[in-house]
Amino acid sequence: MPFLWLQRVHYLIVEQCYSEVPFENWGLTVKNSPKFTFLPNTVKGVQNIVLFALKNNYRVRCAGYRHSWSPIFSQDNELFISFVNLRTVTTLPDPMSIIPGDYNPATVPELKTIELQEETVPGKKRLCRIGVATTNEEFRRWSIAGKSWALPADVILVEVTIGGVNGPICHGAGISHKTLSDYVRRIEYVDCNGKLQTVDDPHLLKAAAGAFGLLGVVTHITFELDAMTYAVMQPLKEDVGLGIPPLSTSDIPVALRSEWLNSPDASEQIANATAEFERRAANDYYSEWFWFTYQKKVWTNTFNTTADPTGAVHYPDDGNVFLQWVQGWLGGVITSIPFFNAIPGYWQAQLIASLGMAALPPTLGESKTPTYKTLLPDALHFRRGVQNMRVRDLELQIPLPPRKDDPSKADFSIVQRAWWDVIKLVYQDAETGNDPSSPMRLALEMRIMGGSDIFMAPQKGNTLGTASIEVLTLPDAVTDDEWHTFAQKVVDLWMSYGENVRPHWAKEWESFTFKGQEARKYLKEVAYKDQIPEFKDTLQAIGNQHGWTLEQLQKRYSNELWDKMIFE
Repeated sequence: MPFLWLQRVHYLIVEQCYSEVPFENWGLTVKNSPKFTFLPNTVKGVQNIVLFALKNNYRVRCAGYRHSWSPIFSQDNELFISFVNLRTVTTLPDPMSIIPGDYNPATVPELKTIELQEETVPGKKRLCRIGVATTNEEFRRWSIAGKSWALPADVILVEVTIGGVNGPICHGAGISHKTLSDYVRRIEYVDCNGKLQTVDDPHLLKAAAGAFGLLGVVTHITFELDAMTYAVMQPLKEDVGLGIPPLSTSDIPVALRSEWLNSPDASEQIANATAEFERRAANDYYSEWFWFTYQKKVWTNTFNTTADPTGAVHYPDDGNVFLQWVQGWLGGVITSIPFFNAIPGYWQAQLIASLGMAALPPTLGESKTPTYKTLLPDALHFRRGVQNMRVRDLELQIPLPPRKDDPSKADFSIVQRAWWDVIKLVYQDAETGNDPSSPMRLALEMRIMGGSDIFMAPQKGNTLGTASIEVLTLPDAVTDDEWHTFAQKVVDLWMSYGENVRPHWAKEWESFTFKGQEARKYLKEVAYKDQIPEFKDTLQAIGNQHGWTLEQLQKRYSNELWDKMIFE
C-alpha cells in the first residue's frame, strides 16, 4: 500500500514512498523485499532519503530501469530508490517509445533535466548535464530535436535511464569508442552524510564515473557530447560463413553449409570475406553482428558517419517504430504463454529466430542492399520496444590481442574463433530438428569496441580493442534446465583464449565459474586484482576531499555482493 512520506529531516521533504513492496530485477534473477521503496524527483528528496537512512541505520541502493541480471541491487529490509515510477517499470508492453511528444525542459522534474553547457572543443565537443532519471528515449528525442549534439556511442535500448546505463559501465559499439562512463566529465552525488557533492577531477572520475552506486546516489551526470553527425547505414543479411568467416571451413556445421562452399573459388570467397570483416571491425564507426539460432544468414550492421545532412531521413520512421514495438510486444506475449513453452526448445528457437531475422532490415520488399542516412542517435537506437520481451543474457569482454606480424594492430582471428566456437556448440548440443534440447534460443551477438580508462570497466587495459560478445536465450530455456550448462560451456570456451576475459557487470555472471573458480573469487583475485585497489584508493581520495571514509561508504551504500567484492 503506497503512502506519501512527509517526515521532515533538516527541512527537506521526501517524496513518494512505498512500504515493503517486493522487488525483482528485469532478468528475474534477483528478488528481495526492501523496507521502503522511494521514488524521488528532486535532489533534496534524495538528500532526505539518505538522511533518513543515516538516522535509522539503513543501507541505500538504486535501480535504473530494466536490462539487469546481476545482484547489484538493494537487500531485504533496506532502502531502495527507483528513478522510474513503479507502474512504468512493471508495465508490459512498455509504451514509452510510441507515445508521441518531445522533451519539454519546462515540465520535467529536476532529476530529468538536460542542460547544455560550455564547449570543450569549439564546434566539435560540448558538455551536457543530464539528470539520472532521464531515459534514453527522452535524451534521443532531445538530441534529435536540436540536431546539434549527440553522445558518440550508446546502448541500443531506449527503455533505460541514463543513470542505469552509466552505473554498471555499459557501452555501445565501434573500435574508436570506449564505455559510456569514459565520456563522463562531472558526477554530482549525494554522499553518505546526505551532502550534495561534485567530482570533476579526471583521475578521480576513473572511479566516480563507474562506481555501481558505491560512491553515493548520483543525481546528475555531465557527459562530453560530439557535434551531431549522420549515420550512413547499410545493413546486410549475408551467408553465415561469410559475415564473420570461420578460421576453417570445417568449423561450419553441415546444416549451415551453402552451395558456394563447393565452388572452385570458395577459398577466395573466404579470404575476401575475412578481409571485409577485418576492415569493418578495424575502421567502421559502429560495428555489430547478429546470428539468430539455426539461421543460415548473419545480420551485419556496421556504418560510418558524415557531417553532410543531405538526404537524411528519420529512421526508423513512426510506422516502423510502431511495428518494432508490436514485434517486441508479440515476442514477449508468445514466449510467456504455456503453449509456446510446451513445445520443444528447438522449435521455439526456430520460430523466434526466424521472426527476429525477418524483422531486421532489409525486410521483405526492400533492396538487398538498402541505405539509410539518418541522425546518429536514431542509428544508435535502431530498435525500439526491445524491452517488451524478457531474455537471459551472458556477455563477456574479450581483449583483442596484437597481430604477430604487426603488434600495433589487433588480431581479429580471436573474434572469429569466439564466434564460431558458440555456433559449433549450438549444433553439438542439438541435432537439427530431432533433439528438443536447444539452450540458446535467441541469438549470438558481437560488437567491436575500444578499451576503457574507468578502473572497474571490463574493457580496461584492452589497448587494441575489445570483442564484446554475448549469447541470449528465452526464459523457458532456464525452466527446462538447459541454459546454465550451455552458458557455462560458453564461458569455458571464451575464457580459454589466454587473455583477461571479463563479464559485463550488468549481465549474468555470478552463477558461473571462471577458470574453475567461483565467479566472485575469480573477479576479485584474478580479473580485477590490480583494479580493485586502485578503485578503493581513488574512492578514499574523493572521501578525503568530501569528508567521509570507506567504512562510512560501505555502511551506507554497499550490499552483500560489494561487501565481498570490494570492501572485504
